[in-house]
Amino acid sequence: MALVVFSLVMLGIYLRPFGIPIWLTSLFGAMLSLGLGSVSLSDIGFVWGMVWNSSFALVGLIVFALALEKLGFFEVLANLTLKLSLHKQNLTLQTWKFYVLIGLLASLLAIFFANDGAILILTPLMIALLKHIKTIKFTRNPLILFLLFVSFISDFASNLFVFSNLTNIITAEFFKIPFLEFAFMMALPQFFAIFSTLGLFWLIFGRRLPKTLEFQTKTQSLPKPFITLFCASLVVLLLVGIISGEKFGIPLSVFTLVAASLSVICGILTQKIQLLGILKEAPLSIVVFSLGLFVVVFGLKNMGLVEFLREEITRFSAFSSFFGILSVGFASSFGASVINNLPMVMLGDLALLDSAKDLVFAHLLGCNIGAKLTPIGSLATLLWLASLKRYGIHISFLQYMFASALITLPVLCCALLGLYFYAIL
Repeated sequence: MALVVFSLVMLGIYLRPFGIPIWLTSLFGAMLSLGLGSVSLSDIGFVWGMVWNSSFALVGLIVFALALEKLGFFEVLANLTLKLSLHKQNLTLQTWKFYVLIGLLASLLAIFFANDGAILILTPLMIALLKHIKTIKFTRNPLILFLLFVSFISDFASNLFVFSNLTNIITAEFFKIPFLEFAFMMALPQFFAIFSTLGLFWLIFGRRLPKTLEFQTKTQSLPKPFITLFCASLVVLLLVGIISGEKFGIPLSVFTLVAASLSVICGILTQKIQLLGILKEAPLSIVVFSLGLFVVVFGLKNMGLVEFLREEITRFSAFSSFFGILSVGFASSFGASVINNLPMVMLGDLALLDSAKDLVFAHLLGCNIGAKLTPIGSLATLLWLASLKRYGIHISFLQYMFASALITLPVLCCALLGLYFYAIL
C-alpha cells in the first residue's frame, strides 16, 4: 500500500492535475499514508525531527535572499557583470565574459544563499537583461540558454557549505558533521563541479550564442553605501554565527531566520520592503512539501527499502573505494531524479548509517548534482519552472531533458572524481 501511495503522489507532483500545488499533493499523500497505516504518528515525529531545522533554515535563507534583492544588494553584484560595457543605454559585452561572470555570480549565490535562493535571484536578472532578444529557436536563444545555465550551476554549486542545500543540512545534522569538516570535504568536488559546468556548457552551447550580447536596461541608481555595507555585514555575520553556533548547539535555522528578520526590518525602515508582500513571497509551503514527501517515502522505508539499499551499498563498496564512491553517487542520482532529492537523501542517509564518510558525501553529490537529470529531482528546479511561467516563458520537458542529458552526468563524474582525490590524499 505504501508503494501505491508513493506512486500516486509522484504522479501528482509530475502531472499537477487541475493545477494542484505540489505541497498539497505531498500533504494529501502523508495523510493517506497515516490513514492506511503505512506510517505511524511516531514515524511522523521522527521525520519532523529530521526536517524541521533544515526546512526553516531554507525558508530563512530564501527570505533573506529576497530581502537583499529588494534592498539592491544583488544589483550591486550584478553591476559588476556589466562594468566592461561600452555604452550607458545599449550595453554590449563579449558573450564569453558575460558567461563567466554570470557563472561565478551564480556559484557565489548558491554557496551563500542555497540553490533555491540563487535561482530565485538570477531568474529575474536574466530575464531583465535579455528579454528583448526575439530569437525563437530553442538552442539558439541566449535568454533560454542562460536561464538553463544558471539553473544548472545553481544546483551544481550548492555543495560547499552545510547551508548551501537542504540536503546538506539534513545530512550534516544526521551524521553530526561539523561545519568546517563538511566544507573541507566538499571543497575539491565543488571546484570540479563548477569548472566542469563552465567548460562543458560552453563547449556544447557556446558556439550557438552570438559573440557579443547587447543589453537593454534602464539605468537605476544603486543603493546607498550604508545599505550595501549592512547587507554584506549580515552575510558575514550569518557565516560566522553558523560556524560558532555549532559549539553551543544552536540550530542553523536560528541564524538564517535572524538574518532574514534583520534584512526585512532594514527594508521596512528604508521603505524598500512591505511586510505583507515579503510574507506572501516567503516559501512556507516548502516546509509542508518536504514534510509530506518525507512521510510518504518513510512508508517505503517501513517496507524494507533501506535494508535493501544498505545491502547493495555494502556489495558494491567491497570492490574498491573509487567504485564505491561512483556507484553510490550514481545510484543516489537516479533515485533523486525519480523521487526528488529530499526523500532520497533521507533514504540514503539511513542506508549509509554505518558506512565510510566518503560514501556519505558521494550520496550528497548524487542528490545535489544528479537530481538535475529530471525537473522533479530538485526543489529548486520546481521553483524555477514555476517562476518562468509567471514571466510567460515555457521550457518543455523534452527541452529540459535534452540539456540535462548532456550536462548532468559528466559534471557528477567530475565532482565524484574530486571527492575520490580528496579521500586518497
